[in-house]
Amino acid sequence: MPVRKWSVSIDEELAERVEEHVGGRGLSGFVARAVEHELERDSLDRYLDDLDAELGTVPAELVEEFERLWP
Repeated sequence: MPVRKWSVSIDEELAERVEEHVGGRGLSGFVARAVEHELERDSLDRYLDDLDAELGTVPAELVEEFERLWP
């Protein structure tokens, strides 16, 4: 599979946390999964916005009820 090499800048504290978390497992794979995860979240946000536009927003009372029920 072709790959593209990037150079990115990350806050020092965040970089240290990531390096501690990843260890020897491979930074590139971890970053690729994180980027894929964010793209999925963005796609879900757009889908939910589309649903709100089509069907209207969820009433606040219903949101509050489900927030009480969801641990």
